[in-house]
Amino acid sequence: MKNLIFLILLTSIGLTSWAQKGTISGTVYDAETGEEIIGASVIINGTTTGASTDIFGKFSFPANQGEHEILATFIGYKATTQTVLVKEGQTSTIQFSLGIDAQELDAVEIVGKANKESSEALMVERKNSDVMIQSIGAEEMSVKGISDVEGAMTQISGVSKVSGKGLFVRGLGDRYNNATMNGLPIPSTNPDLKMIPLSIFPSDLVKNISVSKTASPELYGDFSGANVDIILKDYPDEPFFTFGVSGTYNSQATFQDFKTHADGQFEGLGFNGNARPMPPGGVPPTIGNEVGTYETSWSPSTVKAPIAINFNTSGGKFWNIGSEGGIGFVASLAHNNKYEHRSGKLAAYNAQASPTVDYERDQWIYSTNTSALANLTFKINNRHKFNINNILVNESFNTVDENYGYHRDFDQNNLLVRRNTYIQNTIWVAQFTGDHSFLENDRLNFNWGVSRSETSSQEPDRKQLLFTGKGENVNLFTLNPVDNHRYWGDMGEVEYAAKGEIKYGLGAFDRDSDKYRSNLRLGYQGKVKTREFNWYQTGLYGSGANGIDSENPNDQINKWLQDGTLEHRPYRVADTYFKAEMEVHSFYTGYDYDIIPNRLKMNVGIRTEVGRQYVKYRLREDALDAPFRENVYNSTEFLPSANFKYTINEQSNMRFAASKTITRPGMREIIPFEYQSVAGGESIIGNPNLRNAENYNLDLKYEIFPNSGEIFAIGAFGKLLDNPIERVTKAAAGNLYTYENVGEAVVAGIELEFQKKLDNVFNTGSTVLQNTTFGINGTLMYSRMKIGDDVSTVVTNRERALQGASPYILNTNIGYNQEWLNGDINSSFMLNYTTFGDRLYASGSYGAGDIYEKSFGTLDLIIRNKIKKNLSLNISAKNLLNPSIERYQEFDGGITKPISSYKRGMEIGIGLSYTF
Repeated sequence: MKNLIFLILLTSIGLTSWAQKGTISGTVYDAETGEEIIGASVIINGTTTGASTDIFGKFSFPANQGEHEILATFIGYKATTQTVLVKEGQTSTIQFSLGIDAQELDAVEIVGKANKESSEALMVERKNSDVMIQSIGAEEMSVKGISDVEGAMTQISGVSKVSGKGLFVRGLGDRYNNATMNGLPIPSTNPDLKMIPLSIFPSDLVKNISVSKTASPELYGDFSGANVDIILKDYPDEPFFTFGVSGTYNSQATFQDFKTHADGQFEGLGFNGNARPMPPGGVPPTIGNEVGTYETSWSPSTVKAPIAINFNTSGGKFWNIGSEGGIGFVASLAHNNKYEHRSGKLAAYNAQASPTVDYERDQWIYSTNTSALANLTFKINNRHKFNINNILVNESFNTVDENYGYHRDFDQNNLLVRRNTYIQNTIWVAQFTGDHSFLENDRLNFNWGVSRSETSSQEPDRKQLLFTGKGENVNLFTLNPVDNHRYWGDMGEVEYAAKGEIKYGLGAFDRDSDKYRSNLRLGYQGKVKTREFNWYQTGLYGSGANGIDSENPNDQINKWLQDGTLEHRPYRVADTYFKAEMEVHSFYTGYDYDIIPNRLKMNVGIRTEVGRQYVKYRLREDALDAPFRENVYNSTEFLPSANFKYTINEQSNMRFAASKTITRPGMREIIPFEYQSVAGGESIIGNPNLRNAENYNLDLKYEIFPNSGEIFAIGAFGKLLDNPIERVTKAAAGNLYTYENVGEAVVAGIELEFQKKLDNVFNTGSTVLQNTTFGINGTLMYSRMKIGDDVSTVVTNRERALQGASPYILNTNIGYNQEWLNGDINSSFMLNYTTFGDRLYASGSYGAGDIYEKSFGTLDLIIRNKIKKNLSLNISAKNLLNPSIERYQEFDGGITKPISSYKRGMEIGIGLSYTF
């Protein structure tokens, strides 16, 4: 409450200071042609107060009341000044006509680096693009307090986040989306996902994110939701060095009891090292008469969760070599951590709505993210450039998961299941790219790139114990020896990728538009990746393990091992090693042509993808020495695409796109490894017989760009998914799920996007409204999945909505900027809200209804303060509503039952950074 009162007072002070100002606005023209000049500088002479002109030559900025001399400048034009009188609360309008400076033009060649971080620059790129794209840049991410790429994606229309399942785009989940970095593919660190978890990329490393929901020839064809291209920062225009530190308070974790297993010296930083080793053979050796015990303890420790402390540092510089060449670099290092406590419910039911599992659940999650970036740019001249990009990201999750309550299969009303899981995911990506232009007016362009990505996912020494209650005198539940276990899992993956494209301009060069009327593109893209996965598990065998402290079981378990009450045994099954390979070679031809110059343009092409899928495995029921099974699937896909853009006027476009794409199964989906998240919970096993699905996509969009950084867009989309891949229930004891190619699905919807300065809506001349922006994007969606009769499954509803598809998605924000103390402090306030409609989480089986995730809203407040250019003070209040995140299941007769629920807690953060 004190924080909210402080923010309200701060805002009130800012509004009061604005009341003493007026506004200067106008347009800058070319005196000879009368055309608007984009990017001209307009400032109060002798100060830094001012603005640059937008794509329509307009400018606007606040100024103190009084008389001011205004200076307008642009490269190649003569500087011009005018005097204007500013009155409180009013707008003073002036126009500039800049004449060409012939002498300056003879001496200066205009060479610059395009700004791809600001929302204004990206909006111009979007307006002029041949294809439909949406982008969010580093500046917008900073203003909105977005900490990682996944958070940035949720600001894009039609995108929502499903807990544990990643991002859904237009109702299409992980397998329908694709991610690249600088145009080259990146594999996933999470074995369960095809697409890399975008939360692994801190926003500090990113220049901008480009999202394509429609296909074009140069994009990999295995997506129907979105292709996300993460563009990393390269070199700065001006040298800089920044250091920042921040702290975060969580209302449900900070300064409260927090259970953990701190087994390693460096686990607090997210690096396990050798802290959770597996003994040779999996079981500690017996020395003499002493039965071996594990180096790490079965007992959790309880600490007071501190404030999460994060830091980041970055720097960069560019050295000019000659008149056109140079070498530049940017490097950064960042570390973030987080403490979470989730308390709630976990349940499962049979077809009669009677519980099979009914747990009270507590999860304590300590997570870290450490990232390092080192990029080099070698610029030979304005036509030849090379880039070397290196990024290393390490994330970890140390979780204690306690479930207490009823379990039907174990005939227990007070069963306590405790599991400690430590997961460390690491990715290292190295890229070498080049861009070259040849012939007059850069008629021929060649860009290329190669990369190597190495990922690992370790789950060392997972510990699980079951007790017949809580407290000091309970029993160890030993009915099933695999339930009390230790588990080691290790996944490694290496991917090599290459790309190359030749672009040739056809016909005469148009100097007014600085482009050719048509271009022909020929390209190749290829990727080869190999994944290997090993796992090993031991269990506690025996009976009579009675009288133990559930909070401190380690000493008693070791005593029972010594006297023979219990013994360690390996869990010997055949499916402990898997190998999977995925190889794709793509060849494409693209052609863009101004059918009506500056009015109607098309971008068409065809892509051919030759793929190979290979799995080496054993099934659990196979003999331990049985030969490995092998499954190979070869495919050749022809994927046409067409994009048309009709420019109605300088401010609006109409767009149409049609394409065929495919959905390749993810690595986890083809590996037949069975994994259970918690005793009595669901298990998932892959299917090596999965095949590519085919997707047919249509898009229609109308967009208006009224002013710089503003947009209004409305669009419709439709998709037909033939033989899509879905998770289905497998006929087996317990809740076992697998993946199948099933029937067909239809997805259709309407998207709306609106970003506007309020002053341009109400036209009151108010300086408050002029510096207030409002944005909203929303999606209304229909989806229907029909499972074919030939698919063997025990799901209850063979026709239903698509998993993860919400009937509506809404993202909205309101922002306010102000300067005070004569411009020494620049503050921005941003309020973000997002919500969605109830969406299908999982299909029901054996007569039980489907499981849905209940709608909830998330509200964040971000305050950014720039103090005298060097110092930044940032305040955030996230998840202010702290909603309950719930899932429920439907049954006959209109009965609904809760499946799970928890809250994440409100987060208050404060950060300080300084740029040298």
